[in-house]
Amino acid sequence: MFIESQWYSLDIDNHDNYSINSNINYNNGDTLITFQTSELIQHLKSRNKRVVPIIIDLECLDKQMSQEGKEFKEYSEWKAIHSLKHHKIINSDFIITKDNFKILLENLSILFNELYTRDEEEKTRFENIESKINKIIYSRQYRGININPDIAKQKCVEIEKEIYRIKNILQLEYNIFSPQNENTQLKYLQSKKYNVIKSFQYSFKVRRNQDIICNYFYDLLRNQNDLDSLIYMLSHWGGKDLTYPSFLGFGTISSRIVMRQPALQNLRRQNRIVIIPDDGKKFLYVDYVQFEAGILASMSDDDKLINLYNSDIYEDIADKLLGDRSKRSDAKVIFYRFMYGDNTLEQKAKTYFSNFSKLITFKNNIENEITQKTRIGTLEGNYRISLDKETSWSLSHVIQSNASLIYKKALIRVKQEILEIQFLIPMHDGTLYQVRNEKYDEISKRVENIYIEEFKKFCPKLNPRVIIKDNFS
Repeated sequence: MFIESQWYSLDIDNHDNYSINSNINYNNGDTLITFQTSELIQHLKSRNKRVVPIIIDLECLDKQMSQEGKEFKEYSEWKAIHSLKHHKIINSDFIITKDNFKILLENLSILFNELYTRDEEEKTRFENIESKINKIIYSRQYRGININPDIAKQKCVEIEKEIYRIKNILQLEYNIFSPQNENTQLKYLQSKKYNVIKSFQYSFKVRRNQDIICNYFYDLLRNQNDLDSLIYMLSHWGGKDLTYPSFLGFGTISSRIVMRQPALQNLRRQNRIVIIPDDGKKFLYVDYVQFEAGILASMSDDDKLINLYNSDIYEDIADKLLGDRSKRSDAKVIFYRFMYGDNTLEQKAKTYFSNFSKLITFKNNIENEITQKTRIGTLEGNYRISLDKETSWSLSHVIQSNASLIYKKALIRVKQEILEIQFLIPMHDGTLYQVRNEKYDEISKRVENIYIEEFKKFCPKLNPRVIIKDNFS
């Protein structure tokens, strides 16, 4: 761990081997375990290390091995001290002081061993999937991502003006003061009897077409997130033309890869132009078509839904429920509300989904399974446990965690089989790569085949499709 400009290190197999140094000393083949991955990678870069060693991030390992959703957490933000108290490695009154840094590292060592050996299936998944993903993402974090700082500065000015405009409307026209405050946002949702689905931002998103204030809240949050990311990439270490986002390989309970500081995954399309390829290269963006809808169709073995996937599930929802096939993005929101177990769906939507008899049976079976077994996941780990009667999230976890598994297997195969391609940014169902101009056509076809093959292995009745683009906007 890095505190007060010093690295404090402990050999997990020999606690007598404890050191305090401005540099990290390790041998080739060592595994470095930390809860400060970004600081560690920054330090390695400052020492011009050519090869990123094996790194295990304690936050990600905790999420995977604990299998616990937010309902188990006392704290909204993961911190090492919180985790030690949560897992009862230390007492709740433990306070970090300079005199007990070694004790803290010893307790973190105990936490690591307890987590790593807790579940053999999750340990196997970590070694076969997550450790390989870590190599991919930490290598990119070390090298950074190319940006255009002039465009970033211009976008900051534009976004600040838009945020000011939205706040003025909410304050002057709707008497909603401090709209950026989470309590204000929650009070509005509660006043309208809207369920909180996944997050405040997503809750506003799914209702933005029916509620103008939800639309303003959603735009405010999206713009603020983009502004935070742009400011961070302009001010953070690394030089003016590169940004070094933090990666979490197991960033959510469903094992989604998450990027923080800056959160490049979440940039709105019109602001993604700040990200540019290296000289002599072009972007290759591969994106699954109807990814989670296809997984749900396949796992439920609902022939009617499978047939719709092979045309377009979202267009059918748009046609049947919205009367306009072009409203595909709105239809996608309805699908996700069903998958997230939103019981406030309109009756027309509930009736639509009830027509898929095998889908409804599959959904009921999933909810029964989580009730009986108290945990649910994929064929390769990634479980989530439940100790209460809440089952609405169970279908979503099954679909999203399997989507993450398919996606990660595609990432690993591309890394292993196509040496000429460079990974840049992971999305939920797509990936931004860059390749040399003269290799683009050949490599894009190979990438397409790998992504389709990994989807097909899991969903054999589908005819998977991907979209390949040479841009990220």
